[in-house]
Amino acid sequence: MLSQVEKERAESIFELLKEATTQQVVKDFLRDKGVHHSAANWEHMYDTRVLPALESKKLALSDLEALLRDVEEHGRQHIFLFQCKPEDATKILLEHRLTQIAIAEGLDNLLAQPTYVNMPVEPEIVDIRINRAPNGSGIVLGLTIKIVECRESSKLVDDDFDQNTGRRTKVWEVTKKRAVSVAHLSNEGLLEIRVASRENSTKYHEQVSKLIRLINKFIPMDSFEPVSLGKSKATLHEKKDDFAGVIRYTSTTATNDMGISMNLSAANMSNNLMQNDGSAGAMREFLAKKGYVTGSNIWFIMPDDATREIHVILNGEVHEFAVTAACTPRDYSYVLGKILSLN
Repeated sequence: MLSQVEKERAESIFELLKEATTQQVVKDFLRDKGVHHSAANWEHMYDTRVLPALESKKLALSDLEALLRDVEEHGRQHIFLFQCKPEDATKILLEHRLTQIAIAEGLDNLLAQPTYVNMPVEPEIVDIRINRAPNGSGIVLGLTIKIVECRESSKLVDDDFDQNTGRRTKVWEVTKKRAVSVAHLSNEGLLEIRVASRENSTKYHEQVSKLIRLINKFIPMDSFEPVSLGKSKATLHEKKDDFAGVIRYTSTTATNDMGISMNLSAANMSNNLMQNDGSAGAMREFLAKKGYVTGSNIWFIMPDDATREIHVILNGEVHEFAVTAACTPRDYSYVLGKILSLN
C-alpha cells in the first residue's frame, strides 16, 4: 500500500501529466509497463489503472516521475546552445561542488527528489539531477536543472464604445499557463538552455537571462561562449541534395551585407521547397553573390519511421533553434545531434 505522502505525490505527478501530455501518451506508457491501459477519461485512468498499479507495485512512483520528465523536458522549446572547455565542464560537474552549492541555496532536497509545483509566483528550480553513467561506475555525465514558472497571456474578448459618454471599455481574458524550461550541461561542455516556447513572442532574450541568473551558482556562465549555428544553416542549403529523405524544407531565408533579403517558402507545410528547381536555383544564385542563410524551416524525418517528422526552426539568435512540438528524449537527441553534426 502507498503511504499518504506517496499518494499525494502520485496525484501531483498525474495532475501535471494531464497538463503536459495526452491520454494516448500515458496509455502507451502503461501498455509498455504491462499495465491495463484502457480508460474513458483521465479520472478513470488514474482511479482504475494508475493507482492500482502503484499499489500492486506494477508501477513505481519513479516510473511516473520519469514519464513526466520525458514529456515536459523535450520539445515545444527554443534552445540556446553554449560551449565551454571539457576540462571546465569537469570542474563544474564535481559532485561535491554541486552538493555544497545546493545546500547553501537551500535546494539540497532536490538532489534526492524533485518537487511538484504547478504555477509558482516566481520562476522556481524544481529538479536538480546529476546524470551518471548507466554502467554503475558513478561517472558524472552531466547536470540537468528544471525551472517552472507561471506565464500569463491576454486575449481581447470585448471592446465596447459608449457614444453617450465617449468611453471605450475593453475586456481582456487572462490565461495562466505552467511553463517548464531546462538547463542541461554535458561533461563535454555543451550547455543547452531550453526555454519553453511563448505564444505571442519570438524574442527570448529576457527568458534566457532570467534562467541563467537562476542557474548561475551551479553553472557559471563566464566559462561559456555561444555556439553559432551559422555553419549549420549554410550546410543545410549547400548540401541539400545529400539530405533527401532525411530533411524536408518548407522555407529558407537569406540576406547579404547590403541588407537585401530573400525568402523562399513552400505553398504549405506539407510541401518540400527543395523539390522545386526554380526556387532552389534562385537561392543558389543569391548565395553565390555573397549572400548567407539566416534561417530555415525544416522537418527532420525520423530514421525509424518515415511518417514521423520533427519540425525545427533555425532562426533568431545565432545560437538558437526551436523544436515546435513535444517529442521524445530520443527524438530530441537525434535532432540536436544532426544540427551539431552540420556545424
